[in-house]
Amino acid sequence: MTNTGVSTLVFLIFELSVIGASGSPSLALEQGASQVCRPNLSPSPTIELGRAGVFTWSCSGENEKGKGFYIVFIRPSGTYVLLKVPQGRTSFEFAPDAAGLWRWIVINTDPDRTKPDVESQPGHFQVVFTQESGH
Repeated sequence: MTNTGVSTLVFLIFELSVIGASGSPSLALEQGASQVCRPNLSPSPTIELGRAGVFTWSCSGENEKGKGFYIVFIRPSGTYVLLKVPQGRTSFEFAPDAAGLWRWIVINTDPDRTKPDVESQPGHFQVVFTQESGH
C-alpha cells in the first residue's frame, strides 16, 4: 500500500471513530431529552427601563411536563440572571436593570433528574429608556 493509501485509510478510520463516538451520545441525549417537554416561548414584550414585563411560555404535548422551570435573562453585556420559577407556573414577571437587547431562555428540569434538562429556543426583548426612567 502506498503512503497515500495508508494516509487515506487512517483518515477514514479516524472519521468513522469520530462519527461513532459523537453520534451515539448525541442520539442518546436527543432520545432522553424527548421525555421532558421543550418550552415554547411566547412573543416578548418591549419593556421600559424601571418597569416589569411578563414573560410566558407553554409546555404541552405527550412529553412529561418536568419538575420545574428555570428562566435565564441575559443582559446586553453578557451577564445573566438565573431564577427558579414557582412550581406550576408558566409565566414570570421581571424588571430588567439595563437598556438594550436582552435574551432569555426557559429550562425545564426532569422530575427524577435521570434525563438532561431541556431548554427553549432563545427569545429576545428590547429594554428602552423613557422620560419616566430619567434617561
